[in-house]
Amino acid sequence: MIKPLLSLVAALALAPPLAAQDAPPSSSAAVGQKETPAPSPGEIVAAAAPEDWVRIAPEDLLVMTLAPDSEGNARQVMIQLMPAPFSQGWVENIRLLTRSGWYDNISVNRVQDNYVVQWGDPNYDNPEATGEAKPLPEGLKVMGEEEYKVDADILSEADSQYPDASDEKSAILAVAETEMATVAAEVERVFQDPNSTETEHEAAIMKLLLAAGLAPSGEPSEREKLAMLSITATQTPAAPEGWHERDSYAAWTEIWRGWPLANREVGKWVDEDGNEVARPMMPKHEAYGLGYYHDVSESWFWPTHCYGMVGVGRNLSPDTGSGAELYTVIGHAPRHLDRNIALVGRVIEGMEHLSSLPRGKGDLGFYADFETHKRTPILSVRVASDLPSDERPQFQYLSTESESFAKYAEARANRRDAFFITPAGGADICNIPVPVQRMATGD
Repeated sequence: MIKPLLSLVAALALAPPLAAQDAPPSSSAAVGQKETPAPSPGEIVAAAAPEDWVRIAPEDLLVMTLAPDSEGNARQVMIQLMPAPFSQGWVENIRLLTRSGWYDNISVNRVQDNYVVQWGDPNYDNPEATGEAKPLPEGLKVMGEEEYKVDADILSEADSQYPDASDEKSAILAVAETEMATVAAEVERVFQDPNSTETEHEAAIMKLLLAAGLAPSGEPSEREKLAMLSITATQTPAAPEGWHERDSYAAWTEIWRGWPLANREVGKWVDEDGNEVARPMMPKHEAYGLGYYHDVSESWFWPTHCYGMVGVGRNLSPDTGSGAELYTVIGHAPRHLDRNIALVGRVIEGMEHLSSLPRGKGDLGFYADFETHKRTPILSVRVASDLPSDERPQFQYLSTESESFAKYAEARANRRDAFFITPAGGADICNIPVPVQRMATGD
């Protein structure tokens, strides 16, 4: 299973210091001196080591150039496309639409307050259309609604392709290999013993599975040990896994490789004899240590509609959209759209050029026929890798598997810098935005 091992934000986010609640006054406080405020999220990000940052591939970056504003200032919006295994049919369509020049000279046609900004061909499916719709390029893919989410096994395979996951897997396998010979000999002895019981057989098989890494153990991994910091700080009787289970729209949330995800799974808990039992009200690794096992029959992950996320406009089901109509969230996270529309990326720079546009007065925030002059022209959209090297913007995001991000996420959830009085002890998945910054030319 992916959770809760995929990202270090799942491991470290939201955890107040364990001793903070019971610690005695510091020596400085005892003599009336003011304690140094805890670092703010921004200060933690500024102090992150260079190796904590991950470069965004130019092939995954779109450069959208809007017409200059009323004062003649240039406006560009940078969009990072979503990585595999999510929404890849739409992402490929977007690259095709970009490279064919289809997005050039379209416009922003909808600005709905506290909701979305949407852009596309103003003559496509628009009651205020004044001309013919632009013909779409050949070769666009058609996706099904089942592609709004991804099976956990597929996500796990995608995660294993990252270098740090491969290194961790190799280390686990190396340890398992040294244990296997001893465990296999013990299993063989048990099965050859004519006096051994069925219970001893089952226990021997479980030991073999554990040694092979094919079953969960009660001993937490390093990531799980870190995860317990945030779990302990945010768990409730109904949510023994803490903040991960306290989402209003999903049974589980986490941040994977820089992207906010939600999860739903179907399964049952069984004891060591295979009997179905009620869910143990404790973190999973503790339940595994007591002989319980979570038998999962299906598990799905999907990206969440947080501020700045980019999605694909569509008509009524079964239409899923091609990528010709895109939108970005400019208000409170509309999580009810999750699994109903394809999310394909996020705005990482220039959001102010979209969120500040005049609101439309037509239905759903579309510009009405008397205000079509408010539409903002989109002059061009380019894949960054297609630009000359000296014009190619370069960005990097703070690795969500890094200790720096863990500290940042904890600070987002438990603000203790000078302004704040009471740490919240929790955070919504959309309230931990992944830091992104420009790289200096030549980095």
